[in-house]
Amino acid sequence: MKKLLILVAVLAILWMVKITLDLYQLSAGQGAMQVQQNELEQRNASLNDQLAALNRQLGKVQPAAHDPAAEDAQEPASAALQPAALIEQQLDLVEFALQQRQYAVALEKLNELNHNLTAYPLAPALQASLHQLIEKDRQMILQLVNTEAEQQNKMKAVLDVLDREIGREIQAQYQQTEPKKEKSFWQRWIQIESVQQPNNALMQRSMILKETQLRLLLAQQLLQKGQYIAFQQEITLAIQTLKQLPDAKSKQYIQRLNELQKIPAHAAPSLNTRALIG
Repeated sequence: MKKLLILVAVLAILWMVKITLDLYQLSAGQGAMQVQQNELEQRNASLNDQLAALNRQLGKVQPAAHDPAAEDAQEPASAALQPAALIEQQLDLVEFALQQRQYAVALEKLNELNHNLTAYPLAPALQASLHQLIEKDRQMILQLVNTEAEQQNKMKAVLDVLDREIGREIQAQYQQTEPKKEKSFWQRWIQIESVQQPNNALMQRSMILKETQLRLLLAQQLLQKGQYIAFQQEITLAIQTLKQLPDAKSKQYIQRLNELQKIPAHAAPSLNTRALIG
């Protein structure tokens, strides 16, 4: 009995170290996402500065006629602040936000672009077309948000069911480990030792199932954040954890997780506005 307790304690320590390392890797991934978010904010600030420069440029008084020096000085600034180039930069920010699945940011940038169009020296027909395409892109993003929300709810429901079933399995296992009345404690100990000694995985079944539960919890959190790559990786780790158990129940869990993992993530859509700008 003492040896069994020592073995369980060692396995528990190793399990906690493993989970701690996984949580550290997850935190590192979130840090990378924060760096990308900071880059997006810096690009947005730079774009706002350019927009302010364009407004100042447009507000300047036209140079006097036959003033070559003034015209030559103004020409480089105007070339650097072409409306089409500014629109492309704003669309870059929208597409970057879409790739990061920051749909609220993407919609915000589209709304800003739609509002800023009135300040650009654009032909009326082109400006009207841009307004229409921006609205079309907004509706496309809203539809994508609804579609992903429905898919996430379905996937979350599957994870919730698996979590409950694994929890019941752990509880049932604790109940099954109680010694039977018709046998003495030492008789039951000898029987368990002879069966479990060849397969250590059976001795740590509840620990493996608990680790799987934690994996599923982390997967749910990643799913809610829209981090599909990290979500898929966490599901893969849960499957690998369950593969340590040879029983039919674990194989059923693995099969359902494999089916969940096959659900594809939605790719970032292409903007209709980008096609008009070129």
